[in-house]
Amino acid sequence: MTHKDIVFHNLHDLFKMIDKNGDFQKNNNDFFIIRESHDLDENSYKYPFRTDNCAIMLVVEGEGKIQINLEEIIVKKDDIVIFTPNSIIHPAHKDSYIRARGIVFSDSFVQKNIRHMHYINEVIFFSERNTPILHPGINERETIRFLLDKISLADEQENYYSKDIINHYFNALLLELMIIYRYNDTRTIDSKTSRKKDLINQFLILLSEHSKKERAVEFYAEKLFVTPSYLTRIVKEASGESTRTIITNSVIIEARDLLLNSNLSITQIAEELNFSDQSFFGKFFKKKMKMSPKMFRAKMK
Repeated sequence: MTHKDIVFHNLHDLFKMIDKNGDFQKNNNDFFIIRESHDLDENSYKYPFRTDNCAIMLVVEGEGKIQINLEEIIVKKDDIVIFTPNSIIHPAHKDSYIRARGIVFSDSFVQKNIRHMHYINEVIFFSERNTPILHPGINERETIRFLLDKISLADEQENYYSKDIINHYFNALLLELMIIYRYNDTRTIDSKTSRKKDLINQFLILLSEHSKKERAVEFYAEKLFVTPSYLTRIVKEASGESTRTIITNSVIIEARDLLLNSNLSITQIAEELNFSDQSFFGKFFKKKMKMSPKMFRAKMK
């Protein structure tokens, strides 16, 4: 293998390799916690790799360089680093020493636990593919630490309420990141990038309002006064996902919420989400969640 090779590894593989305390063994394949005992140096992973999961990391010690999507970025103590799906990552360079804490989670974990899909959509969108670093203020940083502490404690306790507590603080963590991205990040943004962000913000708002009934890219493009191809390109640049995939994920979250938090029958839910019949809804849901709506409701309730 040469230094130019880019292999595929999910983040679980990476952090399992550098897990000094065996924390990985406690967690499942959808979600696990990186505690402060983990360090990244030039030997952590010698080649660039592509990941299929998300990670939210708070740097607690050190300074160094990381390559994300082949762009070199300086990371230092108190920075927040967002790794998004399909990112190309080279964790460290010579003379870099970084210790970090945070969480790593899969798309499956998001689908099962997130309250509103636009939470994670905004985090991914705002984490621009070439600058996924945040510089939070003291108050924001302490809030992030507090939320990570709560998630970590709930994971360690493993009691009847642990999953609900993790769910609660995970959603709170995403909301806090959205606040930092929207209002507290001090990075200079050029007007062109700002216009794209405004468009994406408007798209996410429309999605939260209309995804129960509308699944066509053309609908959202028309509302935003842009062409479907332009909207698709901007969404792809920002998130690495197609507009159709983002819409599908939002519909799945709406379906999940109705299955878990209402007494509607599956037929009624299919109607509520504007599917032609229960059968079509079932196929749509199973393709994404790998189980039928009936099985999902029985398993998760």
